[in-house]
Amino acid sequence: MVEIAPFKGIMYAGLRDRGGSLVAPPYDVLSQEEQRRCLDLDPHNIVHLDYNLCLPEDQDKYAWHQRSGEMLKNWLAEGILNRLEEPAFFQVETRCRNPFRGGSIVRRGLVCLMRLVDFDGESEVKPHEKTFSSHKEERFSLMKATHANLSPVFGFFPDEDGAAYSLMEEISEQKTPEADFTDYRRYRHRIWVERSQEGMARFKDILKDRKVYIADGHHRYETSLNYRNYLKEKGEPAPGADYLMIYLCPMSDPGLVILPTHRLFNRPLPHPDDLLNKLSAYFKISGKLFSDKTEPLMLDRFVSKLKKQRGNIGLFMGGRQAWYVLKPLEKVGEELAAQGEPPELAVLDTVILNGIIFRKTLGLSEKDLDDPEIISYVSNLNQTIDLVKNKKRQAAFILNSDTVEDVIRVSEKGLTMPRKSTFFYPKVTTGLTLNLIDD
Repeated sequence: MVEIAPFKGIMYAGLRDRGGSLVAPPYDVLSQEEQRRCLDLDPHNIVHLDYNLCLPEDQDKYAWHQRSGEMLKNWLAEGILNRLEEPAFFQVETRCRNPFRGGSIVRRGLVCLMRLVDFDGESEVKPHEKTFSSHKEERFSLMKATHANLSPVFGFFPDEDGAAYSLMEEISEQKTPEADFTDYRRYRHRIWVERSQEGMARFKDILKDRKVYIADGHHRYETSLNYRNYLKEKGEPAPGADYLMIYLCPMSDPGLVILPTHRLFNRPLPHPDDLLNKLSAYFKISGKLFSDKTEPLMLDRFVSKLKKQRGNIGLFMGGRQAWYVLKPLEKVGEELAAQGEPPELAVLDTVILNGIIFRKTLGLSEKDLDDPEIISYVSNLNQTIDLVKNKKRQAAFILNSDTVEDVIRVSEKGLTMPRKSTFFYPKVTTGLTLNLIDD
């Protein structure tokens, strides 16, 4: 059974008036440019706590974590951040642009505490992605320094009867939000604080028999498990460490959207003709040449062809004005089966890419796949293309998005997708509320 609980959330005193300059996207989707932009927005922007810069005199790459710990204490003492006196739930509504169809997306979620459980076949909390060792190491160091959840994990849960969605809709229509502001990305955020015992009981009753699927924040979840175990091993167990802060969205919410996450390759590649020749053993390859004049038209045609069939993978290589669509041949399934991939995974674009292109064709090891310096991840297609054009990456592998049904099917089998298989959009904004891990 999933156990959720209210908590004495920490909120910015100025959230109502200048919230747009205080919040930020999650640390793991911030480019260096966006990181600096957030730091410059406001001296109290959440990135100063959650993803700050190293200083030239720092002897340790994580020295800024200690500064974050002190900064958090100071901001609480100075009233920049205020902690609620009584536990509460926080309902968050986010409105942003729909990248697929135009118009806007509206998504609602409940920010609460959830009791940590170890991932196993019987767990009611289901992961779906592998994680990076380096990311967990960094987040663990930050958690030890701050003793806090600075940003929530993002989970979703079945809501076949629409009870959770209806309750959230009722709150948003009938109650006045605690804060209502628009951030620098033009995302509008509205936050309601549910303090009543009756209101909190309604949420608990709905969630008690539901499974929770981790959408985003696998590193933060696993880090919370590591932190809990770390305190127990030290002989200093803290009741608060048995929980983590999570944003829970009902599956019935139409704003639950998944974008693709494209791969950028940052190692020398074979000559383009040689690479295409090697790939032709596993894929039917079709190319669309373009000039500066025809590029927009040919990009549209390329994307349209890419989306025609599941398993198609796009390829764009530096120094060559062509888009390639790689359509898997029957041999792909045979090779993935020989590699031991279960059928539930073998149909996924990310598994085909890892197993056939990265491992089989380019000879990458599991250690290489765990190295974000070799393979980086970007969801925005134009940004992905520009990084290759500007010679910051060698090539881009462009993917279609997985589905919520994919996540559930893989999770229920106790399997995990490759790292960064899904990009749930919009990401849950950091800085709306924080959780101090009590002793």
